[in-house]
Amino acid sequence: MSERLNEPRLSIEERVAYIAALPVFKALCQEEHLALADLMYEVTFHPGEIIVLQNTPVDSVYIITKGSAEVSIETIKKNELTKRKKIIHTPLATLHPGDTIGLNDTGFFSATGERTATVTAITDVFVLKIDLKELHDFLETYSHVQTAIYASAEEMMRAHLIKHSLPFSRISTGRLQELVKKIEELSVAAGNILFKQGDFGDCCYLIRSGEIEIFITNENNQEEQLALLKSPVLFGEATLITHSPRNATARAVSDSHLFVLRHEFLSELIESEEQVAKMFMNLMIDRSRPKQNPHVSSHPRMTADKQSVIILKNPDNGAYFKLSQEGWFIWQQLTGQHSMRDITLSLADKYNIFAPDSVAALISKLARSQFVENVSVNGENNWSKPFWVRALTRIRKLLEVRVVIGDSDKWLTTLYKNAGYLLFSKMGLAIMGVISVLGFFACGFATIQIIDIFKTLHDSWLIFVFLIPFTLLSVALHELGHALTMKSFGHEVHYMGVGWYWFSPVAFTDTTDMWLNPRGPRIAVNIAGICTDILVAGISSLLIFAVSNFYLKGFFWVFAVYTYINAFRMMSPLQELDGYYILMDVLDRNHLRQSSVLWLVKKFPKIFRKRSGVFRNYFPEVMYWVACLVYLTLVCIFTLFVQDFIFKILGIAPAHHWISLLIPFLVVIFSSLGIIADIRNQSDES
Repeated sequence: MSERLNEPRLSIEERVAYIAALPVFKALCQEEHLALADLMYEVTFHPGEIIVLQNTPVDSVYIITKGSAEVSIETIKKNELTKRKKIIHTPLATLHPGDTIGLNDTGFFSATGERTATVTAITDVFVLKIDLKELHDFLETYSHVQTAIYASAEEMMRAHLIKHSLPFSRISTGRLQELVKKIEELSVAAGNILFKQGDFGDCCYLIRSGEIEIFITNENNQEEQLALLKSPVLFGEATLITHSPRNATARAVSDSHLFVLRHEFLSELIESEEQVAKMFMNLMIDRSRPKQNPHVSSHPRMTADKQSVIILKNPDNGAYFKLSQEGWFIWQQLTGQHSMRDITLSLADKYNIFAPDSVAALISKLARSQFVENVSVNGENNWSKPFWVRALTRIRKLLEVRVVIGDSDKWLTTLYKNAGYLLFSKMGLAIMGVISVLGFFACGFATIQIIDIFKTLHDSWLIFVFLIPFTLLSVALHELGHALTMKSFGHEVHYMGVGWYWFSPVAFTDTTDMWLNPRGPRIAVNIAGICTDILVAGISSLLIFAVSNFYLKGFFWVFAVYTYINAFRMMSPLQELDGYYILMDVLDRNHLRQSSVLWLVKKFPKIFRKRSGVFRNYFPEVMYWVACLVYLTLVCIFTLFVQDFIFKILGIAPAHHWISLLIPFLVVIFSSLGIIADIRNQSDES
């Protein structure tokens, strides 16, 4: 450990001699040399001890008076194949008595405010050290020394203060330099009000010196202090991020010197710096006093593994949220009276769990779904992601358009009571089952006949034109299957809608009212759409044998195959479609896809190396990836079948069997793009 010498080793004259020998202080007179020497103190470092560390803020400068030290830099080299990072240590120079650390002949060595290299003691090293603040104050007093040195010291003081403020602790060097130049300075006399509760603001403040009191005026018109802030605390940022009025008043307790950061630059900073954005979100939640949305209702439930949970229902947006017993305890604390610190300590007292990060994460999730009414949390920042990931995310949004069509429950209730209920009787279910099975085999038996028919038809393209409106009918019937099944369980369908998903039209049904049911009925509602597709395809397949016109035979077969393909697509666990929700209910795991991606990226590599606990502790995640692999295998086989059919109709014979595998391979890759982007996103956050 470095030691500050209580008994100076050097006399004041020897200190002055070291200072006077430096070109950077050549403009000082004898009296000024003495003043600077008096501000310095002696420190010793033992062999192997780090004096300064690369990429840390410059907070002091040194003059070596005895011993030697090595200057080195560390660079990180990433292996593109293994993705492993290797730190390369490169020695640059050796320092001796009279050499400086942090200074050169004209001023500060660093132009960014961060150390550019690491300095390590080779022998016992004695140094004269002066803190950056002391040097800054000295240069401010003796400004004739060098204007450039003072300006550089001022920038480094700013950079040092900003770096020590929580939201900016992980800011990149380039952005730190920009921020140093963008901030303004403001002096506030004791007792002055900076802003009042209810005001709209266009800036936030960072305390350089002094004290700022944050308080609110309660319903009795009395001041209630919330916090007393000191350097280097940032405050006033919430109104800029949430675009809401100030939630408290700020007043200077003592004469204070502040840095001012304007809204425009803060917004740009949050968009471009993911770590800064996350820290701001955490800071806002830490300072908030979350309050429950009064419209939310709670419903206790028992999971498949006999765990007691609470389901929250938000009627404002139809959202649901599942809480553990610990989560339920946190929810009960959200009265608007407790801060994050209060809630965290209460959780520790109740369950012996100290988890401020988990508390903040839960409140953030609740706020995003509008279960909390006075905390606003912006969406995830994606600007630091690779371009291809951002582009894919953007394309996915453009290809997934949805339009909601009003409240559908009234006419669905009428339809169910008049005729729909017959489908859910034992006789109705049996008839639909028989039609589905017979239709599937009929479609297979008719395939060879249909190939021959297509070879003789000259205007077969007309069949595909007439298919378009029937695809829309198929999509509508799929959602009607979901809706009527919900009505059979006595639940409401708040809305239905239409849209576009990738390259096909879609319809959708609000099934959130089923969340309060056990998983059996939930699975039944999710599987109803797929069963409807199979039923419709079966009816179409049987009609092939009921008509004699070749065009109609071809049309019914094509429509049946299209509907079977759509049913198969809806089974995909890779996208948030029926199959995924069925799997989520079967495994009884909310957010299965997200937790599985997280497990694959962060936990599986460690578990795989240990060769233990893969299935025992992470069964839902393992089964999700097994389901994905099985589905992709079936996609490949199914694509080969469709491709072979088309090749036979067109009379195409691939030159090599590898060529026939190209299209199935591309289909598998295309089907996996969404999950690949999720894996890459999670890898970047690791």
